[in-house]
Amino acid sequence: MTERGLNRRQFMKAGTALGVGGVLTWGVTTAAESSPDLEKFVQPLPIPSVREADGRMRGKDYYEIPMEQVERTVHPDLPPTTMWGFDGEVPGPVIEAQQNERIHVRYDNSALPEEHILSVDEFVHGTKPEDYENHDGPVPEVRTSVHQHGLNVERLSDGQARQWESPDGVKGPQPAKDVHELPNRQDRMTATYHDHALGVSRLNNYAGLHGFYQIESKDEERLNLPSGDYDVPIMLEDKSFHDDGSLSYPDEFVANFAGDTAFVNGAVWPYMEVEPRKYRFRLVNQANGRTFGMSLASEDGHGGPTMFQIAPDHGFLEEVVEIGHHGDAESLVLAPFERAEVVVDFSEYAGETITMTNDAAFPYTGPGGHGGHGDMEMGGNESMEMGGMEMNDSGSMEMGGNDSMDMGGDDGMHMDMGDEEYPQIDEVMQFRVAESVSEPDTSADPATLDLPGGPVHNEQAAVETRQMTLGMRMMMDEPDLHVLNGKASYEGGDIARPRLGTTEVWELENTGHHSHPIHMHLVTFDIVGRGPDGTHPPAPTERGPKDIVRVDPGETVRIVVRFDNYAGKYPWHCHVLEHEEHAMMRQFEVVGDEDEWDDDDDDGEDDD
Repeated sequence: MTERGLNRRQFMKAGTALGVGGVLTWGVTTAAESSPDLEKFVQPLPIPSVREADGRMRGKDYYEIPMEQVERTVHPDLPPTTMWGFDGEVPGPVIEAQQNERIHVRYDNSALPEEHILSVDEFVHGTKPEDYENHDGPVPEVRTSVHQHGLNVERLSDGQARQWESPDGVKGPQPAKDVHELPNRQDRMTATYHDHALGVSRLNNYAGLHGFYQIESKDEERLNLPSGDYDVPIMLEDKSFHDDGSLSYPDEFVANFAGDTAFVNGAVWPYMEVEPRKYRFRLVNQANGRTFGMSLASEDGHGGPTMFQIAPDHGFLEEVVEIGHHGDAESLVLAPFERAEVVVDFSEYAGETITMTNDAAFPYTGPGGHGGHGDMEMGGNESMEMGGMEMNDSGSMEMGGNDSMDMGGDDGMHMDMGDEEYPQIDEVMQFRVAESVSEPDTSADPATLDLPGGPVHNEQAAVETRQMTLGMRMMMDEPDLHVLNGKASYEGGDIARPRLGTTEVWELENTGHHSHPIHMHLVTFDIVGRGPDGTHPPAPTERGPKDIVRVDPGETVRIVVRFDNYAGKYPWHCHVLEHEEHAMMRQFEVVGDEDEWDDDDDDGEDDD
C-alpha cells in the first residue's frame, strides 16, 4: 500500500492540536495501490443467472444460497482474483420474486474462511468486543449479515448491522432469523441483497458479497417492455487490483475510497454485444463510494442513443425521462446503491460501437461538482502547536514533503493533505451493435409509454416534520467522523420514534462539503423538495418511490415517509460504505403493535 499526504497518525496529532473550534471537511486518505494498465473493452459483459428455488417451505419457494471464496478472472491481462461471492458468482445470482408472493431465503456463510481477504482495521467501530453493549463473546473478523435492500420486511429478516454471524456460528448481539421471510407485498423494484455487518460491511461488499433482487409485477407485462435476453441487469462498481490480480484496498480505514477501474457485472471495462433493437437495462450502483453519471456516446463522441428512464428505486416514474445530449437530463446520476431502469433503442446504430460514459467526478459534490484534494478547514483566528511542525512568517504550517497548513488569518485555515488525487473513471463499458436482429422487436416505443408511477405518499397527511443534519464531527484523538444529527453512535442517544401507520416529513440538511446518499431501511419515500431551502422540485429522474436520496452539499432535501406494516428499530444511514462504517448510521424506531402482517401466514393458498 502507498500513502500520499499525511498519514493517519500524523493527522491525529494535527487534529488534537486544532482545538474544539476546528471542523474537518474530509480527512486523510491512505491510497490503495494503483492497478496495472489494463486495456478497455476486451472481454464480454457477464450476465448474472436467475436463481432457481431449492425447494418449498410452508408452501412457498425456499432458497439456500452459500457464500464462497472464489477465484475470478476479471480481466484477461490479470491473474485470477480471489473474491467472495453468493453461489460462487460475483455479483451473486438474481433472486426473482413475484409481487405479493412470499419467499424464504437462507444465506449460508459457513464456507467462508476464518481470515478476511482484506485487512480488518480494528480502529473501525464494531470490530472489537468492547464496541458492543450486549455482546460478551468474540468478534471474528469474518462475519456477515445479509441485508434485503429496499424490502418492507420485519426487522428479524432485514439483515441489520448487528445481526451478524461468523462462519463458525458466533452470532452478534441482535437476534435475527436464520431463514429470511420476505413477503414482497410492495411495489415492483430492482434492488440488491448485500452484506451489512457492522465494522466490515465496506470490506465484504468490496470482496463481492452482493447480488440482484427483483420483484416483478403485472404492470411490467402490460407495458410491453423488452424482456428475456433483452432485459439485462447491470451492476456498476469501481475496483483497484494488484499486479498479482488480488483486490487492492487500503489496510487502514479511509473516509473515502475510489477504485481506478470500472467493474461491471464482475468484469473490468467489459463490452456487450447487442442487436439493433430495444433493450431494458436495470442499473444498480453497487460501488462503495463512487457516484456514476451515465450517458451513451457514439464512436465520434457525440449523439449516442437516448436512455429512456422508466423507473427509480421502486415502482415506476411519473413519466418517461429522456437522458442524453438533447434530453431532459444530460446524464443519469446514480449515487451508491441507487437504482434506475432504462430502455435503450439501438435500432439506428447498426454496426456501430456505443460507449457508456461517466461524467461524475470523485468525490461527488453535486451537479457540476468535482473531486480532488482532501482538505481541512477552520473558520476564524485559530492557533495551534504541533510537535515537529513549524509555522512560517506567511502563516503556513510546514510539515515536510508536499503538505502544508495555511492559517489564513480572518479567512480561516486550510490544510492541504498533499497532492492526493482520486482516480477518475470517464468510461464504464461498451455496446457493440450487430448489423441485424435475430427476431422482430415488438416491444413498446419507450418515448410513448404511459407509466403507472409517480409519488405515492401524501405530504398533507404528515403528522410530524423532523430536521436531520448530515455533517462532520472532529475528534481529538482519531480521524474526523461523518455523523447524522451530530451523533457518533449507532446504538445510543435519542432516535426518531415515528408511530406505526403514520406519515412524516424528514428534512435532510447537508452541512458538509460532499454528497451523501441517505438510505432508510423498511420504507419507501417520495422526494418533495431540494435546494438550499428544500423548496426546489425534485429532478424528473427521481419522481417516484425511493429508498435512497442523494443530498448534496449545502442543500436540504425534504422527503415524505410512511411507516407501515412493521414496528421496531431499523437503520438509516449514508450509503457511502466508508461513511456508514465511521459513524454515519443511526436508528429509528417504529412504535406500535408488532407486525401488522402475520409473517407465518401462507395466505391460505395451497400451492404445494
